[in-house]
Amino acid sequence: MTASDEEIQVKHEVDDPCNGLALRKPRDGERRSNPMKTVYENVREWSERIAGLLAELQKQSSIHRWNYNTGGVIWLGSDYSWTKLGDEARPIQSRVLEEYRRFSALVNVLFKGQPKDTLASLKESDVKVLEVIQQDGITWSQQADEAFSAATEALRSNVELLKRLYDGADGRVSFVPDTNALLHNPSLEAWRFDDVPNFTILLLPTVLAELDALKVNHRVEEVRKKSERIIRQVKEYRRRGRLTEGVTIVRDVSELVAIATEPSVSDSLPWLDSSNNDDRLLASVVEVMRQRPHSPVILVTRDVNLQNKAEFACVPFCEPPDPEAS
Repeated sequence: MTASDEEIQVKHEVDDPCNGLALRKPRDGERRSNPMKTVYENVREWSERIAGLLAELQKQSSIHRWNYNTGGVIWLGSDYSWTKLGDEARPIQSRVLEEYRRFSALVNVLFKGQPKDTLASLKESDVKVLEVIQQDGITWSQQADEAFSAATEALRSNVELLKRLYDGADGRVSFVPDTNALLHNPSLEAWRFDDVPNFTILLLPTVLAELDALKVNHRVEEVRKKSERIIRQVKEYRRRGRLTEGVTIVRDVSELVAIATEPSVSDSLPWLDSSNNDDRLLASVVEVMRQRPHSPVILVTRDVNLQNKAEFACVPFCEPPDPEAS
């Protein structure tokens, strides 16, 4: 790889905060690496990309002493302040602020309901990071390097707090299909994913509700039949045990779990719309990520718009297996 190729690759990885989160087939001659990263690993990689952006902003930042008061007035605040950023630094500042806000929104959802001391640590770290990005007036730091070092450490400590979270999935890969993925290939017993010998398929309430509506109301008979087939199949799986706890689809390969409740969209990512089915589904996937932080959680969809939304939220996704030719 030439130097210029390396620069292009690095630039692509920074420009695309979710680079590598979509699962894809390898190109010709390309070796496949295991793409199944846990929620924690994906969040950690995102934080490192933000740390890279902070390093770029640091090059344009400085702190100066503004208060040289030698009189008798007692000043209890800091004598140091951020120097106003130049115009050339503003695009970098805007970019890292947008990136960090999206990152912070996801992290806050993942920590929903955690003990007060954990949330307090999260808030304290957030304040440190936002200070060096926004650079608004007085600071207790005397040098920009000192402030950015503290912010980068705070960013990483936020991620390490994820290790405190409980995960009942024990590292098992969870695939969360949308309605179109199930209609594309209703034969769940035939679902396989490269490099994933065993996995869980999670059915969301939004998806089951859509299937129930489609089996009655869709104008295309084939869609009605497929929807009815999937619903009937799910009911048959119920004979094997409690769906909410998990039942076997194929022994030593796959299991099925039905999620009983939908999360409150208002408590999820701030840009999601509760009136939009895709957004409600995405909020449910993020909730699964919250419950399984040390396991891979992958959205399964062929819907380009939903893939774009997932990419924006840094939610990994892949397409469903193609049905076998009849």
